[in-house]
Amino acid sequence: MIIKTDNIDFTSFSDGVCDIYTEDEEGNKTYKYQSLGFSDRALGFNRVFAARAVQDEVNAVIRIQQVPDIDTHDTLEIRGRGKHDIILIQNKYDTNPLSIDLTLKQLEMHGG
Repeated sequence: MIIKTDNIDFTSFSDGVCDIYTEDEEGNKTYKYQSLGFSDRALGFNRVFAARAVQDEVNAVIRIQQVPDIDTHDTLEIRGRGKHDIILIQNKYDTNPLSIDLTLKQLEMHGG
C-alpha cells in the first residue's frame, strides 16, 4: 500500500522583515503589520510579462504568513530595500503555515 503525502511547502519567512501600512494624503501612516517576516520568491517571466501588458512594472515577489486585511496598493516597506506598492495578492494553500505571495512594485529606494 502506498501512502500518499501532499506536496506541502514548508516556509520559514526568514529572509527579512517588512512593515505594511496605508498612507493618507498628508503622509500619515496607519500600520497594519510591523516586523512581519518574509521569504523572497522567484520573479517569473509570466508575472513580468503580464505586468508589462498592462503598463505596470514588477520588481519583487515575497511570501508572508497568511494574515487578514492586506489590500492591493497598501505600502510595504522592507528594511534596507525601500518602499513598495502591493500590486497583486495571491493566497497560497499548499504551504505550512498558510501563506500569501505579494507581487511588489518599487516606489522608493533607501540609501545603503
